[in-house]
Amino acid sequence: MANNAKGLMQKTLIKNGISFYPPTYEVKPINILITDDTISQVSEKEIPTTPDMMIYDVAGNLVVPGFMDCHTHLSQSFGRGIYDNLHLTQWLLTMIENFDLTEEESYLATQLGCIEAIKSGTTTVAEMTTAGPYHEACIQAIADSGLRGDVCMALGDFQEGDGPPPEKNASQLLDDMRDLHQQWHGKYDDRITVRVSPVGLPACTEELIRGSRDLANELGVGIHIHNCEGDTETANAYDRFNMSEVETYEKFGLLGPDCQLVHNIWLNDHDKELIAEYNCSVVTCPSTNTKVTDGMPPMPDLHKLGVNIAIGCDGESSSGTYDMLQEARLVALLGKVSTMNAAMFTAEETYEMMTKNGLEAIGFDTKVGEIKPGYKADLTVIKYPAPHLIDETRLLSNLIYSATGGDVLSVMVDGKPLYWNGEMTQIDEQVVLAHILDVMRKGKHLIP
Repeated sequence: MANNAKGLMQKTLIKNGISFYPPTYEVKPINILITDDTISQVSEKEIPTTPDMMIYDVAGNLVVPGFMDCHTHLSQSFGRGIYDNLHLTQWLLTMIENFDLTEEESYLATQLGCIEAIKSGTTTVAEMTTAGPYHEACIQAIADSGLRGDVCMALGDFQEGDGPPPEKNASQLLDDMRDLHQQWHGKYDDRITVRVSPVGLPACTEELIRGSRDLANELGVGIHIHNCEGDTETANAYDRFNMSEVETYEKFGLLGPDCQLVHNIWLNDHDKELIAEYNCSVVTCPSTNTKVTDGMPPMPDLHKLGVNIAIGCDGESSSGTYDMLQEARLVALLGKVSTMNAAMFTAEETYEMMTKNGLEAIGFDTKVGEIKPGYKADLTVIKYPAPHLIDETRLLSNLIYSATGGDVLSVMVDGKPLYWNGEMTQIDEQVVLAHILDVMRKGKHLIP
């Protein structure tokens, strides 16, 4: 590493790596010049160094775009392992009754999720916080971690099943959402952005859904919403509106290219066609969908219709992981077995779901998800070679089907290392984990 001389621009060089070069994804050498926070040059050949450069020699390891986790509930990291073996509806009610965090716990739980996400190669999270008193503690934890965060809070104004009645009406919730946008959107060097997030139709009125679309248009941001996650919840839409969730969203004007629909399990054929027609993106969360028995995600049908598919790890209380490589592998395998088509979701297609597709799903103005000039320097370095990651001619396949977050060596956001050669750089991991463990051991009130 070399120290940067004083000047207007910071030059950073990532050298001696290998990477995948689309569209064929051939593996070739890569050297990356970063100016401030943005990639300015990508070359297979050595880039000349200058005395003012900060230099990182990655010594033959694999450099890929940082992974984009397009749906998270990071504070649920404190709920991992204590609400197991429950179907979605029972899991949700148990969470509502027992998972009540203090402000400190909200910050620490989110911080714990951020640490796992970073160490697993994630550089962007699309976080849906709970619309409670401490949602800003969760957002602050993301900002402090160095991650790029597209944040929102789950808005609901209708009593869902046996859950608690809503505390605020649609107008009050939309005012809160507007305030959140004003306070956080574009902050922390534009790493934090805000979307509008009605939590999902089972917990929303027509007024809130229509108002969310109006507010998103007013603010110039997109929509982040759960969709058709459970059979009971989906049936509720027919009871209330005499049509499916997706058809209801169309009627209320919610759908559009800026609409990010999460889960998408209980879709009828017309729903799938509407999602494609309105050019919505979908986010699939297969670990949650299988663990709490939501159902089989019909991603192959949406893929055939040309729908943009991204991947989310959801909350650890339901998924158990913030490891995007594990999640991507499950997406590919479920796609194959659900269709009995071994060619469904190739390694290349799955890799794009966790990188460039995320940009389209989240709708960033900021360019991320690819390694090319003009894009932000959000990068993940994976140890290579390894027994399960061997031979450049099959490396992408091995990455998707054999790698895990444990193979991640280093992570950068905006050209700044958050995790380098196996060490967290922005967070004193051992001190933080010791504190979190002490708090969790005292948090027996979270356990039913």
